Amino acid sequence: MKDEQFMRVWNDGHDHFSADITRAAKWLAELLRRMGEYMAPASAPGADSFFTRAAARCGISPRRAR
Repeated sequence: MKDEQFMRVWNDGHDHFSADITRAAKWLAELLRRMGEYMAPASAPGADSFFTRAAARCGISPRRAR
């Protein structure tokens, strides 16, 4: 009898539980995406724009590759 009650409660609440899990996963994915954009802004391959901008703010000219 307890097993049947458990399964009924589980089935009744499963949609809400699944929606909560989905919402949490989307929130986490968005957080990680924003963090990635902040830490590694999109740039051309080989261009290190994050450190180039920081060096420019400090008045340091970028070195050229040999």
